[in-house]
Amino acid sequence: MRKSLAVSFFFLLLFFIYKNFFNLDKILGKLEKKVHKIVIHNLDNLDEDLILRKIKLKEDQSFWNFNSTELSNDLKKIRGINNFSFKMESNGILNIFITEDKPFMIWNYSNKTKYLNEEGEILDFKKREFKNLILLEGKHDKEALRKFNKILSSDIQLKNNILKVYFSENIGWKIFLRDSSCLYLPLEKIDKLISVYKKIKDSKIYNNFKYFDMRILERVYLNKENKCLTS
Repeated sequence: MRKSLAVSFFFLLLFFIYKNFFNLDKILGKLEKKVHKIVIHNLDNLDEDLILRKIKLKEDQSFWNFNSTELSNDLKKIRGINNFSFKMESNGILNIFITEDKPFMIWNYSNKTKYLNEEGEILDFKKREFKNLILLEGKHDKEALRKFNKILSSDIQLKNNILKVYFSENIGWKIFLRDSSCLYLPLEKIDKLISVYKKIKDSKIYNNFKYFDMRILERVYLNKENKCLTS
């Protein structure tokens, strides 16, 4: 009985060795599996090479280096990506699907151009032409821009009438409008002052003036000349 069990075990062992010997190439192939290609979809303003440099996973690295959490963290750090998803295929092709952020302003400084989103964040967008974006001059203050842009987003009519803005901590917001007039606003209580400005704009006196200074609360200084062009 014992001899019979020993013989059976011996033949089972031989069968196991034989089977795995011929599957060795498959086993080694799985161990050597690589990331053959990284494909990034839906890019318009972001540069593909920039994204490939920013993520740690590279082509021809081991397939087993893929870490979804690490890739997510890398993509979240790229300024200009609003949302994303990805899928690693069994054939070693990584597909990354990008939803880009929308530019809200153009910031000009020192002969350089940067694009900003509604939160005032600088986007990693390559230089190209965008239509109807507000031009920002002066200091880039992310928190001040975030508050200012939030108000503009709730008042599309005013937003569309703004040609450019100049920001300074000392003078507040100098706003150049497309109707060749100018509006001065302080740093605080902008929403309330814009409501006052809109009432003036809807009145009969608006077309008689080109300069509206509202930096002193509860006062509005008017002038028939656009003082923003000389100040």
